[in-house]
Amino acid sequence: MTIYFDIPYRNQRGFSTLIDGNIPSLFSNQDDEQDAPAMPLLVKRITLTLFKFAIIVFFGAALLGRPANAQSPPRVVPTFQSLGLYWSPPNGSADVKCRVNYRKADSEEWHAAQELWYDERALDGRHAEYRGSIVNLDPGTHYKVQLWLEDDSRTEVFLDAVTWSETFPIAKTIFLAASSATTLTIDESGDERGYVLYTAHTDQNAEIDVQRNELFNILISENVHHIILRGLTLRNAVRHGIRISDHCRDIVIENCDIAGWGETDASGFGVNLNAAISAAYRSNDIQRLVIQNNDIHHPYGDANSWSEPRPNPDGDPCHPQGPYGIVFYNTRGNHVIRNNRFYTDEEHYFADIMGAGSNISYEGFPNKDSDIYGNTFERCWDDAVEAEGANENVRIWDNHFDHIYHPIGAIVTSIGPLYIWRNIVARSRKFGNITNSDTYGRGEFIKCGGVLQDGLWYGDGRMYIYHNTILQPESADGLFPLGCEGALVAEGKSLYNVVTRNNIFTNYKADSYTFRDNPESETDCGRNDFDYDLYTGRIKETCPEVIYQQHGIHLDFNEEIVYDTAEPGGDPAPAPGSPGHDAGKVLPNFNDGFYGVGPDMGAVESKLDTQASKLYDKFMPVSLKLLKNYPNPFNTSTHFVFQTSQWGVVGADIVDANGRAVRRISTEAHPGRNLFAWDGRDGGGRAVSSGVYFCRLRAGDAFSKVRKVVLLR
Repeated sequence: MTIYFDIPYRNQRGFSTLIDGNIPSLFSNQDDEQDAPAMPLLVKRITLTLFKFAIIVFFGAALLGRPANAQSPPRVVPTFQSLGLYWSPPNGSADVKCRVNYRKADSEEWHAAQELWYDERALDGRHAEYRGSIVNLDPGTHYKVQLWLEDDSRTEVFLDAVTWSETFPIAKTIFLAASSATTLTIDESGDERGYVLYTAHTDQNAEIDVQRNELFNILISENVHHIILRGLTLRNAVRHGIRISDHCRDIVIENCDIAGWGETDASGFGVNLNAAISAAYRSNDIQRLVIQNNDIHHPYGDANSWSEPRPNPDGDPCHPQGPYGIVFYNTRGNHVIRNNRFYTDEEHYFADIMGAGSNISYEGFPNKDSDIYGNTFERCWDDAVEAEGANENVRIWDNHFDHIYHPIGAIVTSIGPLYIWRNIVARSRKFGNITNSDTYGRGEFIKCGGVLQDGLWYGDGRMYIYHNTILQPESADGLFPLGCEGALVAEGKSLYNVVTRNNIFTNYKADSYTFRDNPESETDCGRNDFDYDLYTGRIKETCPEVIYQQHGIHLDFNEEIVYDTAEPGGDPAPAPGSPGHDAGKVLPNFNDGFYGVGPDMGAVESKLDTQASKLYDKFMPVSLKLLKNYPNPFNTSTHFVFQTSQWGVVGADIVDANGRAVRRISTEAHPGRNLFAWDGRDGGGRAVSSGVYFCRLRAGDAFSKVRKVVLLR
């Protein structure tokens, strides 16, 4: 059975005409005298009233008798690079897979996307339906989409969809003064034919510095739509840099520089929820905000860390409070937040960087059909991205996190699916006013889990976690590295319905939990699918019969990943021969363009293929890392483990505490993990005395970090 649908473009209210459609000729309060000029007016009105009543009865009966999984037209909700898909066919079920294919309209080549997830719960007025996304698309492009069920009749539908264009038509440009000290209030709208652009004159700056005399730099009035704020410098607002009133939509904020917003309270810390960009509280009718290419940095106040208590009438006095980058309470979603830089210094931390809306609900931030990607997040004491609430077709990818306690908060994901992929996480820190990095405290990559509130359970929405990398930067003053403690750890009651694939999840401690889902009872065991990941640390085996990571790679404390960067300062990918290289599982639409015999694990795909490099002497930058030796201290011999990205001879130099050369050991190495031993003798074969020695590797122009060795005779 094949059904064809043309998904119409949105009308001026932002909804598709298919969804908005009503029957004005039947339900109008006006009579059309010209339809039946010979009919007496009274008879006509009675006839029309009876006809209306019959229509209402017919549709009402149909709706009342409609099952939860009744047929409804499929929907497509686009952004620049994604399509959110919704379909509730009458024969849908969790046992029937819904496959997805797509192609550009001007191409005959079809591609497979990930199958849609069937949500049978029908929560919050939704139908039981298939939901999911197609990702990694081109902006402003017409696509054909095929959905088909693996049922007896192969039920299928064909859809048309167009991703958002990155070119915004301009109907009017309003040039702002080079400098201003008063709030700019915006109350003029454009429409889909042309936006109203607020910007500076060519080759000039437009700075609004309210010098802490105004609440906002910019106030966008209620019902304003189709406007662009471009290239503005905003400084020193008492509360929010940009305040967006309710019922606003189709707003673009781009290439702006926002700093110095917010105020402090009697504690000396920043007031909670002051934000660079803020939506009005409980603003449920804001939609389609595009926030891109902005610098959002250095708020006026400072958030408290988890070790710095302050008055908090709503909860834990140590819970961070203070400035945010972006604050939305609920909204209708369909936002894109991309390629922004959120950063600050040690004295002006963020509490969270973005979020704040109804976390335990069927709404929240960013609610639905939204993309967050290409951003850098630095220095916040809690969640960089607080994606909590519905998370209905919410997609978070290609972001960088550093000096963040929890990079992503997902308590709860009540609807789903939530997609989190190809993000890179560096340093994690929980506590302030502490000098030794071993006592900083660490957070999980994704704070997650469900919550029972007011008799309702929130938290069974599907989550897909693919191709992320948790790095473990070395500490200058501590024994432990500086990365996260854990990848997915249920801080809510329990974590269910999560799929992980191809992640590099290293833990800063070997005995800490990297995965912990905390099922409520034995009947809830096995409701997650953690597999095909490269990880260190532990998995909490609450249910002995459930074995997670059956196909995963678990590294012991002596094994480390050799990272390759294709260019200086580039992002890290597993080097050829390293654990994780070419070891990932193929995921349609998420890693189609991999190199080599398989996709690499982690956020970055290496451009270097192991076999091609070996057979054809392809150029390979040398990466060399000396790991911990064992045993240490030692008596008769010790073994060194090292990683390299290249075939060839590697030399190990052993020196004593005075820097005098003791021995040079050479070994043939291959890409990946290698081993050599030192028997405690010098180059002449004589046993050396007890003491402290140092070892360093050299391969061509590459050198490893020095490792300390203790010999005890």
